[in-house]
Amino acid sequence: MIPKILKLSLVFLLFALIGASCQDEEELPPLEDRQLTVSEIKTQGCKDNLKSNDIERYIELKAEGENQLRVKFVNASLNCCPGEITTNAFIQNDTLRVIFSEETPGRCNCFCDFDLECVIDSMENRSYNIEVYAHSENAKAKFTFNYTPELSSKTIVNN
Repeated sequence: MIPKILKLSLVFLLFALIGASCQDEEELPPLEDRQLTVSEIKTQGCKDNLKSNDIERYIELKAEGENQLRVKFVNASLNCCPGEITTNAFIQNDTLRVIFSEETPGRCNCFCDFDLECVIDSMENRSYNIEVYAHSENAKAKFTFNYTPELSSKTIVNN
């Protein structure tokens, strides 16, 4: 009887060791809701010489400096006389939201493409859900990325 109990104990111990070694990495806690510091806001446009069927819209993400993220939205469609373009970034409901806003001095009845760019501080080495907004209350792009010091990515925007 003792050898049988000893064998069963060894089998349970073996399964416990295998189970412990197969555990996934420890999950990071959810992101804390907060406003992030945005710097180096740049805009380039109006690219009115582009034909709508030739336009590729995309988001470039690149890690820079000490925990900084450069976000570039290429060929974002905005009002053709947007006035000042501002950028805000914040964490809300575990999602990084980047909002490029236009302050229209008057309503122009036209749209054209702009390249919008900013740098966001205080990034952590972890996975992020991101939403990028430009001239809309609806996100123009939603995807997930892993922030690391080596990050350099390009994501095509479909709308």
